[in-house]
Amino acid sequence: MSSLPQLILWYGREVAPDLPEIEGCRLRTYQPGDEEGWLALLQANGELGHWDRQRLEDVLAGTRVQLFVECEGQIVACTGCNDRTRELRPCWEIGWVAVHPDFQGRGLGKFIVAAAVAQAKALGARPIYLLTDDFRIPALRCYIKLGFLPNNSHPSYPHRWADIFAHLGADYQALKPGFVPSDQSR
Repeated sequence: MSSLPQLILWYGREVAPDLPEIEGCRLRTYQPGDEEGWLALLQANGELGHWDRQRLEDVLAGTRVQLFVECEGQIVACTGCNDRTRELRPCWEIGWVAVHPDFQGRGLGKFIVAAAVAQAKALGARPIYLLTDDFRIPALRCYIKLGFLPNNSHPSYPHRWADIFAHLGADYQALKPGFVPSDQSR
């Protein structure tokens, strides 16, 4: 299954989503010295592969704006806004979205992704996308509710998205794209 590409979702709204209020937390950009807290978050999250200082520095070198949510003096959520080319056009990629397990379920993922979309829109008018994995169901719920739309650019996507929508729940069925087969045709 490792030969399958990550899922692509494109942001489908004209305006950035509203930022929810997160009491006791603040949004901020990267500052030198954040590396250890950022690395600790990515390692604790565990959904984005193995992280070490070199990988962190490589990601930072390719990131236009790195965002953090800080709660109780700790970096608890992160994502970056990256300058990319996809489908032969300049785009913004929202990348490496992670929330610390101790802080999940508080809306921090929605908060930081919404902030990243707003940041991307402020940087300039370009399509905005993100990449994710099939198993990240809570993240997929967040992305779809924020206005990201599943992409159908790979032959594996329709059935993978069908499996995902089967796990998302009834509230998401109205958001299922037409290319996703119904349960009867799978």
